[in-house]
Amino acid sequence: MPAKLQKLKLTIAYDGSAYHGWQIQPNGITVQETLQQALVTMTGESLTVYGSGRTDAGVHAWGQVAHIKTVTAIPLTGLWRGLNALLPDDIVIRSLEVVAADFHARKSARAKTYLYRIDNGLQPNPLTRLYSWHIRKPLDVSAISKAAALLQGTHDFLSFKAADGETKTSVRTINNIRVWKRGRYLFIMIKANGFLKNMVRIIVGTLMGIGAGKSDWQSLAAILAVKDRRMAGITAPAKGLILRTVYYPSV
Repeated sequence: MPAKLQKLKLTIAYDGSAYHGWQIQPNGITVQETLQQALVTMTGESLTVYGSGRTDAGVHAWGQVAHIKTVTAIPLTGLWRGLNALLPDDIVIRSLEVVAADFHARKSARAKTYLYRIDNGLQPNPLTRLYSWHIRKPLDVSAISKAAALLQGTHDFLSFKAADGETKTSVRTINNIRVWKRGRYLFIMIKANGFLKNMVRIIVGTLMGIGAGKSDWQSLAAILAVKDRRMAGITAPAKGLILRTVYYPSV
């Protein structure tokens, strides 16, 4: 009898430093391509890995989610262990599970959380240089927090979208945004029902401008209202960004 088609959900962590982002492209190696090559070797099937969304070149993930459709007869535990053995050290499948046929890594997602880390020490920490944006100038964390709070809720985030980003609407809902300092590091965590291209990195770049005293925290409201990318701050480096969690409806 032919093997039964099943849908599997993968939760994946990766260091994005060596990759040209998640999605397959002709000019560089990507996380999606690397996963698909491991799956071909393991199962003999040419499978497409469908991710919850794209991450840019250099962006990291702790909780990226993807799904595949496969007829492999390899037991789930064996498949999980085998794929991790084949994958390079900077990509790990944290979990592998069977899901319902109507599950879709992107379409079924209801929210995502991204975490951004800034190294605010006088000199960059060489041990975290690939995972944080170093800013030497002292930052006003109170001003950053006040400005960030203005972004919470449902807004048109056009001012915080990359010029080449394609989307039907730039309206998104930020459910929660947190700013905190721990030692030399400043963290910004944003949970939203969806993100525009470079949205988190532009928000962070804008907030760092406010924290550095280039503008006051109330200016964030005007930047949001004008719906013009030119009015927002720089795009923060990709290396400080981590896709932390993707949320799905409870089963």
